[in-house]
Amino acid sequence: MIMAMGLYAFSMSITPGPVNLIIFSGGLNRGVNATLPFIFGATMGFSVLLVATGLGLGWVVQQHTWLVTLCTLIGCAFMLYIAYGLFQADGQIGAAKGSQAGLGAGFALMWLNPKAWLGAIAGNSLFIEPNQTAKLFVFVTVYALVCFICLTLWAVFGKQVSKHLANAQSLPWLNKIAAGVLVGMCVLVLLELVN
Repeated sequence: MIMAMGLYAFSMSITPGPVNLIIFSGGLNRGVNATLPFIFGATMGFSVLLVATGLGLGWVVQQHTWLVTLCTLIGCAFMLYIAYGLFQADGQIGAAKGSQAGLGAGFALMWLNPKAWLGAIAGNSLFIEPNQTAKLFVFVTVYALVCFICLTLWAVFGKQVSKHLANAQSLPWLNKIAAGVLVGMCVLVLLELVN
């Protein structure tokens, strides 16, 4: 069961999403160590979300879909703010405001991220039955460890890409591409809300 939990956590944590892209940009622009607060925040945010949905918040959200809509709109607004900071970055390492999100932003973004909500609710329904609090905390522990490792790998990937840039002109373009992808993700999420 722990292996299955770990594989689920890996598949949800390593796949691209808004949080992973922000962490990649942080590694690219500021390095792994400077991105760790955001990674810690995202890991803690998802862990608390996983506990909350496992203890019943998931059921409440499924009954009141307007809560999902509200979180999605706030999350998209926050991601657009980060995308704007990345787009405005001038190409100097450490200058991209969008990549400077810290612990609180990482925590909050997990609560505003539709992918995180779906992952938490689906994971709990796969592995946790009602009144299995001990099993829930095992799942949260496994997920937190795997999540932290996967998110850190995204920062390492960003740092490695920055080492191989041919010239200083490449970084602004990578920041603009990352900003465009974040905006594209927001558009797709908002279109999904409308349909």
